[in-house]
Amino acid sequence: MPDRYGAGRPRVASMSSPSSRHTLKTILREVAVPLAGLALVAILDHQQAGGYLRREDLDKVVAVAYLLLGFALAYRLFCTVVIDLIITGARGRPVPRILKHMIGIAAALAALLLSANVLFSGAITGLLTLSSVIAVVIGLALRPIILDVFSGLSANLDSAFHIGDWIEIARRGGGSTQTGWVEEINWRTTHLRTRSGNLVICPNSTLSTAIITNYSRPSHLSRFDLKVKLPPELDPDRARQVLAAAVAATLGRTDGPAAEKQPDVLITGMEASGVQYWIRFWLNPAEKSADTVTDTVARSVLRHLQFAGIPLSEKVILHREKWLLLDTGTAAARAEVLGRLPLFQGLPAGTIERIADAASHFRFAEGDTLIRQGDEDNDMFLLVEGAVNVLVTVDGKEVLVTTMQAGDYFGEMSLLTGEPRTATIRAATSGGTYRISREAIAPLIESDHDLLDQLSRNLAERNLSRQAKAAASVEGSHDDKRAGLAAMLLGKMRGIFRAGRQD
Repeated sequence: MPDRYGAGRPRVASMSSPSSRHTLKTILREVAVPLAGLALVAILDHQQAGGYLRREDLDKVVAVAYLLLGFALAYRLFCTVVIDLIITGARGRPVPRILKHMIGIAAALAALLLSANVLFSGAITGLLTLSSVIAVVIGLALRPIILDVFSGLSANLDSAFHIGDWIEIARRGGGSTQTGWVEEINWRTTHLRTRSGNLVICPNSTLSTAIITNYSRPSHLSRFDLKVKLPPELDPDRARQVLAAAVAATLGRTDGPAAEKQPDVLITGMEASGVQYWIRFWLNPAEKSADTVTDTVARSVLRHLQFAGIPLSEKVILHREKWLLLDTGTAAARAEVLGRLPLFQGLPAGTIERIADAASHFRFAEGDTLIRQGDEDNDMFLLVEGAVNVLVTVDGKEVLVTTMQAGDYFGEMSLLTGEPRTATIRAATSGGTYRISREAIAPLIESDHDLLDQLSRNLAERNLSRQAKAAASVEGSHDDKRAGLAAMLLGKMRGIFRAGRQD
């Protein structure tokens, strides 16, 4: 149970707990070598080194050994207890190794200076003066390297970015930018791994003066956008619905935006040539390429606009007389859209027009159920606006299978073969569909005996394409499989529509 300070309050483990025993074991392992060295020096001092050294010389050697080993012991204790346990526990992440290295170098220099003072009986003032001059000369000569080191230390302490973060480095005043994962931060340089697999090595001094954008902090999601200009005659509410549905159809895909945050559509400007719509979506640039996701969203937007009969505004300006908004309620518009479907490929234009005459157009709201799994109704639907979720009930729970978008169609198996509904279709956004009923298409089949043959082949091709996407490989000839499946479907279809004629 959480204590009275809240569930998030860290607890101090007892000394008998496994974590405490592990901590003690780690400390003992780190200090074992310095302690063993100190013990050995103490033994040699007690035995007076077997008489090989004069007492005065032995005292200096022992003093230097105690100094060096004492500094080593203090350094290891400080790094293990203060840095690794206390500071790391408070920060929630490891302290950069460069900080340990800097402390180690400072401790080593102090130990060496004190040891030299002991060996030369304090006569190192001149040496220190000379070394100071040498240090200034070396410092001026190695200024870029020293600047890189301290810039790297500053970057680690500021925690502007960490290993694994996706960052962009831009030089002040313009110039090329570098983008990639932070792979390593060492003394002089920071290594970035680009999406193309290249290793970019940036001097830390360059980072100290550059503008760094960290796409992984404070949240792993960053917002990107796509701008589209649409005709001014278009109803803005309808435009936003179509664009929002286009983005919603890509959410959660491997090449689509993140589903954790909902996208939105805003109007950012308007003029005689058109209205500017701003589509905003979220993604984790460390996992997905922003270019790839933007391409996915753009292709979905174009698809939805085409099926909704909405041109881009530039086409309206150049050819306004040819690019009137498509009225989805007319038979001509329905025929134009139905002719694009794979199910009706190969059918004469007159047949498609008759199917379009029999199709009805209706709109739906977000959350509406268009088809319910297990029902035996026989309507087919063509989605012209919006997005719908395909849900399958498993163990009493609905599981999302996929999301359909404008241009997709569903219910054709129930329409043509009489099979019960295999999934539930529920609206993810508001939109519109064309609905084709069996009663509307039956007269067409009665008057055109070749129509069933063509529909069965197209339906078999669609089912095989679905199976090929679901399976890693498809054995056997595709043509043979299509012919066999088409024959089976044709038998079912003839049974359905022959029964209809006998009635």
